[in-house]
Order: sequence, then structure tokens, then C-alpha cells
Amino acid sequence: MNRRHRIISIVFILAIVTGCTEWDDFTKYQVGGEIIYPGRGDTVIAFAGRDRAQLAWVLSSDPRVTKYKLYWNNKTDSLEAPIPKEVIGDTLRIMVDPIKEGAYNFEIISFDEKGNKSVPMYFTARTYGVNYELSLLNRTISTTQYDSTLKVLTVNWNIPDSVNVATELNYMGIDLKSKSIQVAPEATASKIEDWKPGTTLNYKSSFKPDRKAIDIFYVTKSDTILVDME
Repeated sequence: MNRRHRIISIVFILAIVTGCTEWDDFTKYQVGGEIIYPGRGDTVIAFAGRDRAQLAWVLSSDPRVTKYKLYWNNKTDSLEAPIPKEVIGDTLRIMVDPIKEGAYNFEIISFDEKGNKSVPMYFTARTYGVNYELSLLNRTISTTQYDSTLKVLTVNWNIPDSVNVATELNYMGIDLKSKSIQVAPEATASKIEDWKPGTTLNYKSSFKPDRKAIDIFYVTKSDTILVDME
């Protein structure tokens, strides 16, 4: 085998070795020793909450990993905790609480018992609070109709324009007691058979900032409507 063929063979062998090495579990050699990187894990999914965030971190299967450290606010804030052996290779849920309303850049690093640290993972998350809640508006009513023969009040709803959880509709019953019903976001009409004619309706809606959010937010004020009896 001539020199050119030997070079090609060496390059081919190196390519095979490199292709079989996992990204998150490798050893970097340098002059004077080696640097060991524990498994850094896989995806991090962030769930928004009220002044808090829940993280679902798919861990590496590296058994050497013993703890993690989470940073945000340019590393001025951090959270550190052990990683139980029984969740290695599984999903670890981390609650960051409290954390003010806003958008954040996070960095998470895993460690082994010798203090070796993984390659960092970077991700973003958002939390919500008073500012978001103050921006919410109640779901709107399109029309109301009262059938004096059947003595049934029909409340027709407009389609909500965001992630509506429910709307609580309060009314006065014919027995002069305050009553309420929960209106689902997919409902387009509510029928009330015991409404006292001439009394007002009050309603308040609740929302989530997105479908994955862990907390529900409520409109701060109820809206009131007077039913048109004509």
C-alpha cells in the first residue's frame, strides 16, 4: 500500500470513530490530561405560569450525572439541585418559583460527582403576571333572547380570540337566589330556564397565555349586561 492509500485509510477510520461517538458524552483530550464532559441531556420544554415556570428536561442516560445548575438573568440568578439516580435517562421537572413576569434566557449544566460539567444547554422561557392579567378582556356576548312563552333566556356568545378556559355567568334566579353557570370556550349559546326577568347578568372569563401554561388567569372585573326584553 502506497502512502496515498494509507492516508485515505486513516481518514476513513477516523470518520467511523467520530460518527459513533455520542454528542453529549465525550472526552476531550488536551496536553496534560483530558477533560470529561458528563451527559448534558436533551430537550428542555418550558411551561409558563404565574410568576413561575416549570421546566421538563429530558436527561441524558449518563449514570455519572449527579446534579444540575440552572442560570438566568445573565447568571445573576441560579438554582442548583441533585438529580436522583432513578430519573437518569428520564424527564426531570424543575419548578422555578418565584420568577418575575417576563422573558428569560436560561442556561443549564449537569455535573458529575467529581465536579466535571457538561456542555451547556441554552433555552428561553416566559412567565406571566399582573401585567398580562390586566390586559385580559371578558369573552363577549353577541345577543340575548328571552322567550316569554317558554320562559327561557338564551345568551349567544362570540368566539373567544385567545386561549379561553371558561366564563362564569352569574344571574338572579326566579327564587331570588344568586346562581352561576360555567360556559365552556366551545359553547356558542347558554340557555337559562330559571332566570328572573328584568335582572342583569354578570360574567367574568378566565384564560391561559398559551395551551401549555400551568396557571389560569382571570379578568380583573366582571362585565354586566341588561337583557333586552323586546
